[in-house]
Amino acid sequence: MIISDLKKSKSGLYTVYIDQSSYEVTEESVLKYRLFKGYEISEKELASCIASDDLVKIKRRAYLYSLKYVKNSYETLKYLTEREIPFSTAKAIVEDLRKEGSIDDLTLAKGFASSLARSSNGVYQIRYKLKNRHFDEATINLALEALSEEDIEEGKKKLYKKLEKKLENLNDFEKNRKTKEYFYRHGYDCF
Repeated sequence: MIISDLKKSKSGLYTVYIDQSSYEVTEESVLKYRLFKGYEISEKELASCIASDDLVKIKRRAYLYSLKYVKNSYETLKYLTEREIPFSTAKAIVEDLRKEGSIDDLTLAKGFASSLARSSNGVYQIRYKLKNRHFDEATINLALEALSEEDIEEGKKKLYKKLEKKLENLNDFEKNRKTKEYFYRHGYDCF
């Protein structure tokens, strides 16, 4: 089989014309398999090229998803399997992205924890929300240890300021009781 033409498309992929068929491949595949006009390629090489190229496209799709929507490895794996990509393939792709550093669960968990703390969430509430995002226990513990006191205090001040307006008409005993209740509800163990 002889490659009759090669054109770059707007999506960044290359269209390779072989006989009366066309294939969309990435630049890496063009270079790796030498898919240039006039070159000859066997059916076996073409099948190998298409298979490896599909993996590169899935990996790129997973990376863009995790980057655009700020998703961790579990959520990216779930995204891929929901798109009918075999679990073993999806897991291997997510592991590759983790090894490359493209998906970093710890950094993501630390960022979420810090943001949640500044948004008036206590440590218990943050732990709960990180578990709901399917971070593992070790990552959650490291993220909580990395929380700064400034973030926690900022969240407490915001919460207290918000609560102060609601409770201005109550006596001191009721204010104290409602304040404790409100802080406990937001995941703080004390106020």
